Amino acid sequence: MEMLRCNTSAILEKEFMAFLIAHNLIRCVMAEAASLHAVPLERISFKGTLDAVRQFSNAIAQARNRKMRRQLWEDLLLTLARDLVPDRPGRQEPGALKRRLKCYPRLTKPRRRHREIRHRNKYRKGKRRNLRAPN
Repeated sequence: MEMLRCNTSAILEKEFMAFLIAHNLIRCVMAEAASLHAVPLERISFKGTLDAVRQFSNAIAQARNRKMRRQLWEDLLLTLARDLVPDRPGRQEPGALKRRLKCYPRLTKPRRRHREIRHRNKYRKGKRRNLRAPN
């Protein structure tokens, strides 16, 4: 959800709600795995759950019957319960965002209509050197 792709406020609201629903669904899967296998909820990785759900979703969608889908779902929950984040007491995770600054503007138009700003390619560390050969 770092970058929102919409232009109007109505679609922004829909996109935000879709992200919120997806987040809550992943959290529900984590809670179900934690309660079923008696592991602490804090030790289940959100990113690991997201990746596992993406991997298992194809297999669950292609399962032939309800029994196979149920077995795959239980395998997913067992996988989440076994792959726990290590317990690190006293560790603090600061809420900081690290983004690399780029010297080029965002591409907001099609490439064929985009015009590059001339001064953007002159960013260099230190002094600019004269690259001409002496006569």
